[in-house]
Amino acid sequence: MFRAFTLLVLFSFFISSCKTDRKKTPNTVTVAAAANLRYALDNINKAFEKKTGIKIEMSTASSGKLTAQIQNGAPYELFLSANKKYPDYLYENGFALTEPKRICRGILVLWTTKDIPIEQSLNNLCSLKIKSLAIANPQNAPFGMAALETLKSLNVYKCFKSKIIYTENVSQISQYVVNQNADIGFTSKSIVLSTQLKAKGKWIRLADTLYKPINEYVILTKNAANKKNAKSYYQFLFSEEAQKIFKENGYETLKD
Repeated sequence: MFRAFTLLVLFSFFISSCKTDRKKTPNTVTVAAAANLRYALDNINKAFEKKTGIKIEMSTASSGKLTAQIQNGAPYELFLSANKKYPDYLYENGFALTEPKRICRGILVLWTTKDIPIEQSLNNLCSLKIKSLAIANPQNAPFGMAALETLKSLNVYKCFKSKIIYTENVSQISQYVVNQNADIGFTSKSIVLSTQLKAKGKWIRLADTLYKPINEYVILTKNAANKKNAKSYYQFLFSEEAQKIFKENGYETLKD
């Protein structure tokens, strides 16, 4: 009987320990983010986790693809988009708790790892013997739409139309440019400034007047209802600390 009592005490202690460990395990916030935000959010997430102990699970893709996933039941609690129309749609159709709120603005750049003088007059791009140009799919990726607008603003779209390589999202531009499978590519300034890529090739910032502003927005999805940690992360994105990280990673912030 004593042996049975001892086993019962040990079992109760084990169950109590498991419960204690579970309480110590940090909660998790699930975030869906436009591909261009990946590197900036990596740094923001680290800062948030260090400050709160709350873990961030992040998925990145084109804004359009993430919108479709949320519609189809993906469990994301926050959605950060590079185009207001996507979070607008989700909010208007009952998939979001909050209206879209701007967090920063993306910057379009032209990038190459080849010996192509892109720093010279952009109006002479057609004369540079460029054989291939990578841009993100404009149907799903706002940076791809901005790239098309830029080509048309420069009056060079016709000479590049047959040379365009479309990628699923702006992050995939890196593979084509770094591996030199594309001569040049339109991408986000945040990507060429990332630790992994900042020493690769050369890039130039494109004038803001060449394309419509790429404002980045955030919403809390309906999955964030009664989720205190998700709301804390949402508020952190607007903090001075997070806005500073956005700026350091190539974005214009709410104060710019």
